[in-house]
Amino acid sequence: MQDEYTPPPVWTYEAGNGGKFANINRPTAGAREQQDLPVGQHPLQLYSLATPNGVKVTVLLEELLQAGHAGAEYDAWLVSIGKGEQFGSGFVA
Repeated sequence: MQDEYTPPPVWTYEAGNGGKFANINRPTAGAREQQDLPVGQHPLQLYSLATPNGVKVTVLLEELLQAGHAGAEYDAWLVSIGKGEQFGSGFVA
C-alpha cells in the first residue's frame, strides 16, 4: 500500500471510474438533465435528504412554527444525492 498520495499535475476526468460517487463527480458545472421540482401548497419548499444542513433547516422551520410563525409552513421533499438529483435543472441555475 502506498504511504502518501501525490495528486497528478493535471486532473483528467474518467467517466465511470467505479467509485461510490463516480456518477456525481464531474469537471463541469450546470444542470445535467431537465427536472421539474415538486411544489406543494405552503410558501416554503424544503428539498433535503436529512443531511446535517437539511436537518438544521428542518429544526429551524419547526421551531418557528412552534413559536407561532405561520409563514414558516413548508412542504418537505426527499432529494437523493446518491442518485445525483441535486444536479437537475430545478436546482441548478
